Amino acid sequence: FGLLGHSLEMARGGGATVVIESGNIPFLPGVRALAEMGLLPEGMYRNRKYAEPFVMADGIPLEIQDTLYDPQTSGGLLIAVDPNDADALAETMQKTVPDACRIGTVSEYSNGPHIILH
Repeated sequence: FGLLGHSLEMARGGGATVVIESGNIPFLPGVRALAEMGLLPEGMYRNRKYAEPFVMADGIPLEIQDTLYDPQTSGGLLIAVDPNDADALAETMQKTVPDACRIGTVSEYSNGPHIILH
């Protein structure tokens, strides 16, 4: 599903809207350049087709969107916690997982897209 597909599954299943701060996502070196060249796995196109109707990505460069639909950004380590616990959890996780970070927020779904990229 990629990060966006997994986020969508969580949002729809939980009746939520997820706001992802794309600038907070730690991409591996060279990933953006590869996406700009169009070196993308086939699964990215299937993931985009599935999730894109529920995602608002106004102003986000295509190569960033592509990497977030890429199945290699599995989202398998995506977790949601109470906002009051988020900073402490991120700090604790960074001791063993240096790239652990907060990438967004979750709120109750009201209407519109389930995923909003900033």
